[in-house]
Amino acid sequence: FQGGLAGPEVGGNYLIHLVVTIVVFFGALGFVAIFNLFDPRALRDRMKYPWKQISFSTKIALYFSLILVLIGTGAYYLLEYDNTLKDQNFGEGLITSLFQSVTRTSGFNTVNFDATQGTAIGVPFLILMLFLMFVGSSSSSTGGGIKTSTLAIIWASFKQTIKGAKYPSIFKRTISQDLMGKAFAVLLIFIAGNLICIFALSITETHILALDGRTILDLIFEEVSAFGTVGLSTGITGELSEAGKYIIVISMF
Repeated sequence: FQGGLAGPEVGGNYLIHLVVTIVVFFGALGFVAIFNLFDPRALRDRMKYPWKQISFSTKIALYFSLILVLIGTGAYYLLEYDNTLKDQNFGEGLITSLFQSVTRTSGFNTVNFDATQGTAIGVPFLILMLFLMFVGSSSSSTGGGIKTSTLAIIWASFKQTIKGAKYPSIFKRTISQDLMGKAFAVLLIFIAGNLICIFALSITETHILALDGRTILDLIFEEVSAFGTVGLSTGITGELSEAGKYIIVISMF
C-alpha cells in the first residue's frame, strides 16, 4: 500500500489495524510463552489444578509486555490528542494509540512519522518510542531489542537498591548474580552500540542534518530502530549516504 498502513487504502480500516496489533503483540511475546499460555495440555492442567501457574519466564514476558503496551498507549493518546488524533473519535484514537505502542517491534505504522510530510507524531512520543524500541520484544520471540527479560532483571536490581534488600527478586523469585551480569552486559552492549553508530551517522549524514526540518533526532531514531530491528523511520532511510547505509546494515545485523 502507498504509505503503508497509514495510506488511503487502509488508513481508516481500524479492524485491520486491530488484527495486525494482536498478531504483532503475540509475535513479540514469544513462542515459549504462547505455548505455555495456550497449549491444550497446559490449559487442562491449570483448570484441573488451579494452584498451577504459568511459568516464571512467561510471567515476565506477558506482564512486562502488557505494561509497556499500556504505557505506550496511554502516553500516545495523551501526547497526540490534539495532533495526529484530533480527527478521530475515542474508539479510533484508542486503536491508533494501541497500534503505535505495539509496533515498537514490528515497524508498521498507521500515522505519519515524517515531520516533513504533513502532520506527524510529535517529538515527545518519538523520544518515548526510542525507549520502547530499545526494550523491544520478549525472549524466544520474532522481535529485537534488549528484551523484556533484561528489563525485568534491571528492574529487580533497581528495586533491590531502593529497598535495601539483600537479593534482587521479581515475582517472589530471587535473581542469580549470573543472570544479573548477563542482563547488564546486554544493556551495555546496546547502549554502546547505539551511541557509537549515532556518532558515526552524525559524521556521515551531515547532508541530512542540513535539510530543513531534519535534526539529530532523525538519526537517533533511525539508528535505535535499526539496532532493535524494528523498521520504523522518520523518512530519512532513502536519503542515507552509502556509508550511512553500511552503518544501518551493521546495526541491524
